[in-house]
Amino acid sequence: MPLFDAHLHFSDARLDAMRVQAEDVALCANVTHGITCAAFPEEWTKPLSTRLNLTYAYGVHPWCATDATPDALEALRECLVQHPSALIGETGRDALRPVSDGGLAQQRLFAFHLELAVAFQRPLILHGARAWQALFTQLEPWIARLPAVMIHSASFAPEMLQSPLFAKHHNIWFSFGGTLLNPRARTVHALATKVPAHRLLIETDAPDCLPHTCPPLGETQLNHSGNLPRILEALAKLRDAPIAELADQTFQNALHFIRAEV
Repeated sequence: MPLFDAHLHFSDARLDAMRVQAEDVALCANVTHGITCAAFPEEWTKPLSTRLNLTYAYGVHPWCATDATPDALEALRECLVQHPSALIGETGRDALRPVSDGGLAQQRLFAFHLELAVAFQRPLILHGARAWQALFTQLEPWIARLPAVMIHSASFAPEMLQSPLFAKHHNIWFSFGGTLLNPRARTVHALATKVPAHRLLIETDAPDCLPHTCPPLGETQLNHSGNLPRILEALAKLRDAPIAELADQTFQNALHFIRAEV
């Protein structure tokens, strides 16, 4: 029962001395595939040798919006030229951290990624923490021209699925992570039961977002892909679905996402 970790950060500097161990625990948990995001400029050129079957994504995280210089954006464009199979992201809008410009830098940066995704026809990975409405409002005029988008760590009110963005367009995937293991995350639990089965993905966001009930990587407090089966089990319980069936569904969904075309 191979598993696909739809969102992790394998190039994160915190893993530099522990990447082999991170691979070991992933493979022991039958996590064979993943999408790894290099979401900060210093990660774009980091060489990675891995036993995992990873699809790479390159982008500028919204946390870096005010530092995204024209040279950095041009370097991102060149990175996508050099890696024709790479995805784009993660990108989007964020309200977890305070901003001094009302979000204008994030808005401009997200628009640049949307333009890249249309120009290169690459799937796009989205971040919208506590800024879901702003993210979806900016996304809607572009969605028909994009091959696919993934809403990473989806955590918005399930009522939003009734909006035209989701009702009219079927190139949107929804990824759920360790928040499913939090019994108080009722909004995420409800959303996870409403998303169509053929658009479901599971993720760890490793090395971040270690669930309180999951073991860390070695002696650190870092998350790892070996925790993905626990997320799968939580999702299966919420949806009252067989674990093996959901494992295969999310694996195939991830393959369809990375291979999507307009």
